Formats: sequence, C-alpha cells, structure tokens
Amino acid sequence: MARTLIARLIVVILLGIATGYAVGKSLAKDAATGRELTLKQYIADFESHKEKLVSSDMSMGVAIFVGVLMLVVALGVYELLVFVVDKALARMDRRPAEPGGWADGPIGR
Repeated sequence: MARTLIARLIVVILLGIATGYAVGKSLAKDAATGRELTLKQYIADFESHKEKLVSSDMSMGVAIFVGVLMLVVALGVYELLVFVVDKALARMDRRPAEPGGWADGPIGR
C-alpha cells in the first residue's frame, strides 16, 4: 500500500516536471514569435490567422467525446506508469515481507 502511494507520488512529480517543461518551452516560443512580430506582418497575415481560427470550429458533442477519450487515455497512461514504478520499487526492496510494512502485499511476497 505504501509502496503504491510512493509510486503514485513519483509519477505525479515526473509528469508535473514534464508538463511544466513543455508548457514553459511553448510559452517561450510564443513570446519569441511575439517579440519578432511587427504590426505590418500581423496585418498582412490577418486573414490567414482569422481563417485558421474559424476553421477550427468543433461541435460540442464531438468536443465532449474527445475530452472524455483524452482523459481516459491520460488516466490509463498514468495507471500504467504507476504500475511500472511500483514493480521497480518492489524489485529494489530487498527486505522480507512484513505485515503492514513496505513490502506487504502480493508483489512483495
């Protein structure tokens, strides 16, 4: 039980670091693009920017379905990562199984 909790914490921390890094890189790229953009370039490409925004319209039903599907996949990946980290922690734990202890459960026995 405790090992699974530790595995969950490790996975959440690693996913948080990866997500924060990806968001930070994306924001830095957007900021660099914004610093280089001039009013003349923005006005010249206004119609293409507008068309890109308008063409990405999606019905609410499709958006909800895609959102649920993405959440199910994300939770599945999370649980798979927790399972793998839990197995790795079990292999690293060389202590004998103790009731209620670190190696308690079918994995530690």
